[in-house]
Amino acid sequence: MDVSRPRARRLVAAVLAISLAAGASAETRPPSAAKAPAGNVNVFQEQAGRLGVRKCANLFAAMGQTVSHGAAYTVQAQTEGSAPDGHGVQGVVGMTYNTPGYSAQAAGIVMAAPVGGKCEGQLVRVAPFQRACRDVVALLPAGSTAAGSLSGVPLYNLGGNQGQAMLVSSGGACVVVTVARGADFG
Repeated sequence: MDVSRPRARRLVAAVLAISLAAGASAETRPPSAAKAPAGNVNVFQEQAGRLGVRKCANLFAAMGQTVSHGAAYTVQAQTEGSAPDGHGVQGVVGMTYNTPGYSAQAAGIVMAAPVGGKCEGQLVRVAPFQRACRDVVALLPAGSTAAGSLSGVPLYNLGGNQGQAMLVSSGGACVVVTVARGADFG
């Protein structure tokens, strides 16, 4: 999924419709952790600022809000300490959903990095469902299509250009791994 600057803010609700039904080195800045507060504060933006990230902070924030949409969450962010705008920023997110269609814990990873004159980002969300994968398919966004399988793991292109999802069967449960990418030109 490619995200331009005007679409970055709209990205928040787009990728995770399903949620509703770098090793550190001595030069890496210490991780910073924060819980999502009430109100309009963007914790991802705040953490990027605290770490000195300016160039890719907006994309990091948009990807972070997308991966955590609809959940109570805590994020820990880190980047290269000596040149935060020359390297990527990464956030590891723990989430708890409590919605009518989904109540469980999930995890996410958000990354944004400078590439040439723009920023590119990736997100991964892992959400276990206590139902069979064949039943979870109905929860995918409208317009989602099967895209084959990867070593037997079903892969779907999510409707509305919202990324992809892999449905990993685990006994009677289904672990949904959502992946998406974005770019911020500016």
